[in-house]
Amino acid sequence: MKSTMMGAAGGIGRGALAVVAVAALPSACDVSVVNPGRVQEDFLLRAEAQAAIVQGIGRAASEAHNWVGYTSAAITREIHPSGSTGSFGIQVEWQNGELDYETINTHWNLSQRARWWGDDGIAKIEETGAVDPTMLGKAYLWAGYAYRLLGENFCDAVIDGGPRQPRSIYYERAIARFDEAQRLGSGDVAMAAVAARASVKAFLGDWTGAVADATAVPDDFVFQMPYHSTEGTTTHNRIQFASQAEPYKAHTQKFTKYEEYSLSDNNPNGDPRVPFRVTDETGDAAVQCCGQVPWWPQTKYPDPGADIPLSKGAEMRLIEAEAMLVSGDWQGALAKINTLREAVGVEPAMASNTAEAWTALKRERGIVLWLEGRRLGDFFRWNRDNTPGERHPLEVPSGSQDEGSHLVQQDLCFPISRSEIETNDNLS
Repeated sequence: MKSTMMGAAGGIGRGALAVVAVAALPSACDVSVVNPGRVQEDFLLRAEAQAAIVQGIGRAASEAHNWVGYTSAAITREIHPSGSTGSFGIQVEWQNGELDYETINTHWNLSQRARWWGDDGIAKIEETGAVDPTMLGKAYLWAGYAYRLLGENFCDAVIDGGPRQPRSIYYERAIARFDEAQRLGSGDVAMAAVAARASVKAFLGDWTGAVADATAVPDDFVFQMPYHSTEGTTTHNRIQFASQAEPYKAHTQKFTKYEEYSLSDNNPNGDPRVPFRVTDETGDAAVQCCGQVPWWPQTKYPDPGADIPLSKGAEMRLIEAEAMLVSGDWQGALAKINTLREAVGVEPAMASNTAEAWTALKRERGIVLWLEGRRLGDFFRWNRDNTPGERHPLEVPSGSQDEGSHLVQQDLCFPISRSEIETNDNLS
């Protein structure tokens, strides 16, 4: 059961301003407009603009997810750098595990734009006086995902030029928007809202609430963020585009835990959830840590238009498993994990105590949610909660560019950007 919201009914379309401009024209007009440019805000208060507003919110959320997901994958070593540091590359700071406020302006700006467009779009739809509940439900869903992205990945909350606040503000706002998306939506929209809300509650440590939501989501449910192959690089799946043979070869599975896991004697046929290709080629440039790196590209996303899952049933089963671990039932948690592994035909995870079961859970979330922009948030909350169990040695900093993960350090959240600090009088 896969779902991707797109098209005029409320997904991600071509650039937000262009879509809004077309939607604002009288319905009898020819809408084959080339570069229509900006439109007056009054047009956005018309009932017929609601679908375009939702498209704009979704497009903003997809761009933010693209940047944050790719860079965080380098920090958590879901991918290892193998080439360029420029456009679509992995900057030297990120290669070392550092999220410096000078280097993450784009990540911050796109993520803040997505949540602002979400709230502003919702307000505009509600002002029309002829609200389409279907459109409004989708707007709330995209806004909720924008807030979840901020909550899982950014160290502090800043809202509309205000002061620094705890990141929990993002979680609270995400839950409120998912509540509305469930109330107003139906079908996949309502189910996605429940699944996304479960993930936020888990992040907050509300395991009772998280499990209550998770159990409502079927195993085969998948809700995805759409990307496009033909509409320009801003709509491409950034992780996939950077891994292509041409022009970048920017990252690889060499020197990641997924290399060891998929090529081990215990898992000779690999795991279909973490596919990559072994080649005899190297990346397009020498990498600071280790020179020319073998280029073993991911194949989970086969082309730049491949969609990225945002919520799915497999994650819900892992939320249930983690809740069991929190309550002390490590045997039940292990059984949940192995049900997922059995379904894809890989060897069961083994554990003989709580700590080993936690280690299995941490590994399994890395497999189930691989390259979906979720790993950094997991690392942060497990560190915050001082959970038992270990991450793989190639996922943690070795303190040196010359050995281990090649991570000198590992920042577990994106800081407030320099651009925000320099323009926000409420920040010191």
